[in-house]
Amino acid sequence: MDKKKALLIASVFFGISIFLINGYVDALRAELTKNFGQEVGVVVATELIPEYGIIRPEMLTVKPIFKNFVQSQTVTVALGNEEATAKAINEIAGKAAYVPIYPDEQVTLTKLVHQDGKPVLDKQVEKTMRAVTVAVSPANGVGRFIRPGNRIDVLATVRYEANGNEQFEVKTVMQNVLVLATGKNLQNSVPTKVSRDVLSALEAKFEEQRRKDLFTTSVDSGTSRPDDNYTHMTLQLTPEDSDKLLLLQNTIGDAKLYYTLRNSADLTVANLETTILDQVLGPDSELGRSKIKPQPLQPLKPRYMDMEGEAAVPRF
Repeated sequence: MDKKKALLIASVFFGISIFLINGYVDALRAELTKNFGQEVGVVVATELIPEYGIIRPEMLTVKPIFKNFVQSQTVTVALGNEEATAKAINEIAGKAAYVPIYPDEQVTLTKLVHQDGKPVLDKQVEKTMRAVTVAVSPANGVGRFIRPGNRIDVLATVRYEANGNEQFEVKTVMQNVLVLATGKNLQNSVPTKVSRDVLSALEAKFEEQRRKDLFTTSVDSGTSRPDDNYTHMTLQLTPEDSDKLLLLQNTIGDAKLYYTLRNSADLTVANLETTILDQVLGPDSELGRSKIKPQPLQPLKPRYMDMEGEAAVPRF
């Protein structure tokens, strides 16, 4: 009985202490809010982002910071809004850092590189991944509407002989592949370290040449506007998928490879089966009916049995 009473008293005091602690924390938070403003979610770096390094989603997170300590041009979101948090991180991810950004440092728009200047591809390839270039045409590349930063699936169309019959197959061999570049237009263009005087001289030289070649496309426009006349795409693949893609290119050819465009928010990788011609056309087609084997003829039954000596002979 004494143990139950002691446990009850301990529980009461524990509840009182929790109540007092919560009250103290609330009062302290109210005082801090009064002095420094409400807490807001701020995008900060989780690791060191080097100068001109491409920012990836895993390098960013959102932390609560009092409003008076938020730097100008910092990316902020409402606390507890996961959708807004993901959107803010995705808007920053893929851009390059103009200066080094250290862990827990606020990510401001003034520290990000805008798409002007010469592109650097190797900094956009993730570690352990590879960049592979493939030929593309309007027929197999979604009319060349694919843009750098899009995600695609790679499909292979195969035609071969099997058991004396010609067989056609379509297989999705790779899914959720990141497009790093279309032609020479990259996902992000990171400027090189040159002075403003050098850039001005280059811009003047390009402008002079552009006037000479007004009706040609031999000179780069110098803008980040997507080019629809590209003939190649550069994809980011694992080393294993790079081997597979190169094998397909050298066996069935680039013309038998097709690239389907995905919604950028769709990152799922489904288990897709191979599609064959019989599945598409079905049994109710000339191909299906041609493969239906006729039923074997049933043997005729004799009308009666005739006796010839001791042997019974069927009569039809």
